[in-house]
Amino acid sequence: MRHTTLVRAAACMALLGALTACGDDAETAAAEDSERIVVTPGDDEPHDHSTHDHGDDGHDHGDMGDMAAMTGDPDATPADELPDAQLREGEFALLDDAPDGSPEVSGSAYLARTDNGTTLSVDLSGLEADTEYMSHLHAEACSPNAGGDHFKFDPDGSDQPPNEVHLMVPTDDDGAAATTITNDNPASEGAKSMVLHLDDGTKFACADLS
Repeated sequence: MRHTTLVRAAACMALLGALTACGDDAETAAAEDSERIVVTPGDDEPHDHSTHDHGDDGHDHGDMGDMAAMTGDPDATPADELPDAQLREGEFALLDDAPDGSPEVSGSAYLARTDNGTTLSVDLSGLEADTEYMSHLHAEACSPNAGGDHFKFDPDGSDQPPNEVHLMVPTDDDGAAATTITNDNPASEGAKSMVLHLDDGTKFACADLS
């Protein structure tokens, strides 16, 4: 009788241990699930962050297409070397109202019209080293209105390329730059000047195209 009692007691102890272990495993699993499942206020369903893909870093970096439309090619054939082109050119000079401390830029702008479109080139020196300047074709001469508004192929159209010609001008470590960009539209007769801008958008230099 004593032997039977001992056997029953041992069995009960083993069963109790198994139940305790099961309870620990369940608590651990629940804790893991609670770390993965996050309910965001306003969401109808919880999101499992253990499997959700945020992409590169979860941020929308926007469309870079506009930047590509402004980036010239330093290795392209410059406008003044294109065969059978209608060429206009001008020399850059500081505007009368350029901010104090503006770089003493010098150099040329070239605008060529061909059957393939409009090509704009610059060859500059005297700028800040390793700096990017923005330039645009403008609809007026440099004086008296510093080029006026941007030139547009379609006056009622967008103020972005390809309806305008924007050219990013990156300088080397000597402050020089030479680059070229082409727009497929050849109807650029109305462009009168090319204007250089500081990084805050201020006009500081201009070249009349004639």
